[in-house]
Amino acid sequence: MPAIAQSVMERLVTPGPLSSAHAKLESKCDSCHSSFRKEAQNGRCLSCHKGVANDIRTKTKLHGKFSPARTGACKSCHSDHRGRANTLIVLNQASFNHAYTDFALTGAHQRAKCSSCHRGNDYRGRPRDCAGCHGPFDPHKGQLGRSCQNCHNTSAWKQVQGFNHAATGFPLTGAHRTKTCMSCHAGQRWKNLSGTCVSCHARDDAHRGSRGTNCASCHSTATWQAASFDHASTGFPLVGGHAGAACAQCHGAGNANKHPSRTCVACHARDDSHKGANGTDCGNCHNPRSWKQTNFDHNTMTSFPLKGAHRAVVCEGCHKQSPKVAKPPTTCIGCHAKDDSHKGGNGLDCARCHQVSSWKTVNFNHNTMTNFALAGKHAAVRCEGCHTKPPNELKLSAQCSSCHAKQDPHAGKLGSDCARCHNAESWTQGVRFDHGLTRFPLLGKHAALTCAGCHADKSFVSKGTTCAACHPDTRHNGTLGNPAQCQSCHNTTDWKVWRFDHDTQSRFALTGGHKGLVCSACHARPGDPAKLGNQCVDCHRKHDPHRGGFGDDCARCHTTTSFSEILIGRPRPRT
Repeated sequence: MPAIAQSVMERLVTPGPLSSAHAKLESKCDSCHSSFRKEAQNGRCLSCHKGVANDIRTKTKLHGKFSPARTGACKSCHSDHRGRANTLIVLNQASFNHAYTDFALTGAHQRAKCSSCHRGNDYRGRPRDCAGCHGPFDPHKGQLGRSCQNCHNTSAWKQVQGFNHAATGFPLTGAHRTKTCMSCHAGQRWKNLSGTCVSCHARDDAHRGSRGTNCASCHSTATWQAASFDHASTGFPLVGGHAGAACAQCHGAGNANKHPSRTCVACHARDDSHKGANGTDCGNCHNPRSWKQTNFDHNTMTSFPLKGAHRAVVCEGCHKQSPKVAKPPTTCIGCHAKDDSHKGGNGLDCARCHQVSSWKTVNFNHNTMTNFALAGKHAAVRCEGCHTKPPNELKLSAQCSSCHAKQDPHAGKLGSDCARCHNAESWTQGVRFDHGLTRFPLLGKHAALTCAGCHADKSFVSKGTTCAACHPDTRHNGTLGNPAQCQSCHNTTDWKVWRFDHDTQSRFALTGGHKGLVCSACHARPGDPAKLGNQCVDCHRKHDPHRGGFGDDCARCHTTTSFSEILIGRPRPRT
């Protein structure tokens, strides 16, 4: 029938039957040919093959990218009129450069046969998306859409890479990154999966659900076995030794004890060397860094701050019993009674002498803390030098004789106030007794005498303050008084130099011939000079030529200038 439609001329000039693809145009030569115009033939082809025309115009795909196809005659590649079995597409598959198409061959596509994608002569219009070819082989059954390239690549279909899992709301971190998709999406389940750890790791839960479903509060994606639970969120932060403890040490196997007690003794009762005697608040002394390391602040938490050697003493050194049972004394003697060499004799206030830096170091200030300052040799004497009686007497007499009675050569006869003569620098030297404080001040030659010069037996018992007590009257034999009043004439400067003023020191002024007389001329007999008479006859009776005939008042006639001179008839001297 198509052949009948041809004109006679057309039948005469036709080179042969058209290919099966163009058979329907057998009777329509002008569909492809313009009479006597070969140059118009390409236009005829492109008028039907609009897609190819678009490729050339846009320079895409094979006909747009391959220059001979874009500029050459269509018939140079697609020759027709060679019979119904003739193929219009003449393609050398072995040498064809697929890069001239819009689908460059990469990866496994480079090894694929053309027929794997192009069945028959189906070279144009093949799908470029993965699902177009691989849809029938999609194990996901289309659940993940047609954009296979989001996960797969042409190198290996089974190798998944490049998928941004974070876009799903569940970013892959840690060990999740190395897991295969099927590890979580078993059975091709891609939608409505839970994002909780326990949904996948329930079989790995060593706690068997006892700690809830929020595994992330302890575990991380880095490794399931490494727990990073912030225990501080429970109100019980793990510090020191607690930080290294395994969960089961406090919570038991399988978290049997979900909420263990927070008291120290709940876990450490077996470590309590006090056996509960100090109560249950272990934190007052111990700390989590080390159970054996205590941080009890004795200075601020008690009324007995630790100083000096006390700081190095272990608790048991003072606390023989628990403080809850019996508190140790705070007095020195309470702990150091056995060290008291004074056996209690010095009282209980040890701190007056001893100090906490060293028990043997004594810092008692005898000068300011007692009424007996240590001076001279006293300063070098040990405590026991004076405090000798056991137990050591705390209070001693301040009198010298209380310690030095055995050294007293005076046998106590001078009293107990040794300091009147002696001093602390030297007992035997530097005696500085002020004799002026006695009834007998030392003047003249007395000042140069040693004590033994007068006190020969060291008893220092006073012999009296009269001269005669030391100087017997061997010269006057008592004629100038008994006891003699030597000081009336003599002085301490020189015994031999004497001066008695008879005019002022007696009732008998010396006048006339009396002035030249020696004392013994009148004071010839022992006795009190004050008892001598002051009448002339008392001394001159034996010289009275009148034999007492004129009475005893010789001065009526005689004078002391000359006994033989008579004053009768002349005024009498007043004396």
